[in-house]
Amino acid sequence: MSAAGLPAPFGHLSPWLAFALPSEDARMRRRLAASMDELTGLYRALVDEMPAIAAHLDQWPLAQLPEPQKPLLYLALAFMEAAMAVEAFQQPGPPQATAPDSLVVYPGRAERLLGGS
Repeated sequence: MSAAGLPAPFGHLSPWLAFALPSEDARMRRRLAASMDELTGLYRALVDEMPAIAAHLDQWPLAQLPEPQKPLLYLALAFMEAAMAVEAFQQPGPPQATAPDSLVVYPGRAERLLGGS
């Protein structure tokens, strides 16, 4: 484990840990608060790392993912959520979408398996 809270092979991604939040709702709000420069930076930092991240996390069933591995999973999820903003929307949120303050994202099965809710 690296000092930054990511497994050692991925310690260089620690500058992006602010996006590694445990709930979809929190990640959505962080993405919507981010600038496109931040989201593009996150995207570029992780796009080539995703196969290695997936292979690393695939060592465990989701419900048995060790606590020290969870920040890496959350970072990978943040990447996937930011990818839409970078690749499709060219802005942090979907065009002409409801204001985020009126949204509540309820925890899904993955969050329940990970012990988030």
